[in-house]
Amino acid sequence: MAITIRHGVNTINADSVAGKTVAEVREQAAEILNVPDNAQVRVNGAPAEEDTVIADGATVEFVKVAGEKGAEANA
Repeated sequence: MAITIRHGVNTINADSVAGKTVAEVREQAAEILNVPDNAQVRVNGAPAEEDTVIADGATVEFVKVAGEKGAEANA
């Protein structure tokens, strides 16, 4: 069973990420889905830490907090 990885409107299904951590999935998906470093992660709808291991059939979603813009506007 594949794992679904989402960021915004973009979705991919990956067979090779089961058993990997959120950090490893983030690294693989960062370029493909344009996932920013500061995106929060949810696994099956619940907040997850970077060391969470992804189970087969899971949904991993990278999200930005509502109202947060791309680059640091006040930097």
